Amino acid sequence: MTEKNVSPAKSEPKGEKKSRPKPVPVNWAQRLLLVLIVFLLGTGAAIYFLPALKTHLPVVAKWIGEAPAAKPDLLLAEKISALEKRLALQDIDLQALKVISQNPPETDALLRQRLDRLEQAGQRTDDMSQSARIDMLLSRMSQLEASFIPLSKSLAEAQEMRLERSHLAETAAIQAEKLDNMAGRLDRVEAYAARDNSGALLAFRIGELRRKITSGAAYGVEIDALKAMISRGSFALNSQIATALDWLDRHRNGIVPGSKLRDRFDDLIPALVRAGSSHTDDSWWRRAYNSARSLIMVRKTENTGENPDNIPNNIIAGAQQMLDQLDLSEALALLRQLPDNMRERLDDWIKRAEIYMRAEDELTRLESLAAAYYLDAEEAEEAETPS
Repeated sequence: MTEKNVSPAKSEPKGEKKSRPKPVPVNWAQRLLLVLIVFLLGTGAAIYFLPALKTHLPVVAKWIGEAPAAKPDLLLAEKISALEKRLALQDIDLQALKVISQNPPETDALLRQRLDRLEQAGQRTDDMSQSARIDMLLSRMSQLEASFIPLSKSLAEAQEMRLERSHLAETAAIQAEKLDNMAGRLDRVEAYAARDNSGALLAFRIGELRRKITSGAAYGVEIDALKAMISRGSFALNSQIATALDWLDRHRNGIVPGSKLRDRFDDLIPALVRAGSSHTDDSWWRRAYNSARSLIMVRKTENTGENPDNIPNNIIAGAQQMLDQLDLSEALALLRQLPDNMRERLDDWIKRAEIYMRAEDELTRLESLAAAYYLDAEEAEEAETPS
């Protein structure tokens, strides 16, 4: 049986195959058209419902660039309604006032009648008072006519007495003006005398103070006496004098004078020359050579030309010449041109020189103030002399 079953299968032709369904081709155009239609429908629906979406979804309003509508302010709405009610009430009041002004009450007519009666009564009383005054004036005129002659005599005498009184008043005014002028001149003379004494004493004290300062001695006694005189004299209100004395009082133990400053500068010249010849970067043998050479020093005191090595010597020589003339300001101006290593040796000397120059300036200021005080007094005296 097996062979029978197998034999028909083998007897089938090999070229015949089972039939299969063919795949349906995809319609892409139809699908794209469907997607496009759905997109257009969605876009139209979004545009149609866009206002509602903006109110409910702030994100949508933010995307399209529109801020959501502000919520109504209930408090502001209540205030506006209250204002509208008040305006309505005011309109009603204005209408009532207009009606009243257009239809005056009956009391106005009564008031006008009473005013008319009062005016008529006032006119009657005025007429009666005027008639009484006229009668009184007529009687007085008759009395005056009866006493006209003695009255004219008394008027003439009164005129003469008035002229005499005016003449006496003018004479008294002239005498009073002269007395006031004399009193004013006396006050000015007394003030000048007091000013003269204080000015002379101030000049004497300033001279003593200058003598002590130029000699280099302590001047505490002189400065105390000068301050005591100013505190109770006519110079008490002069702030410039008080300022000058306060500065001088800080150096009351003495100030190095110009002559001693010149001598000290001469003593400092070798140290200045050694400082100018040495440098921080010199070797040890160069420093030893400079120290040995400085034991014997020969320096030219005149100008040695424009050589840079000779510039410090020229400055020192120029400063020495200025100090011989006691011209400290020019000497300091020259010494400030020295190099730093040389100028460090002069720090203390420069400070003392500046103190002495400041003291000279303060003394000059005191003398000029005293001289101005004298000149003011002399000008006042010359102005009073012609009168």
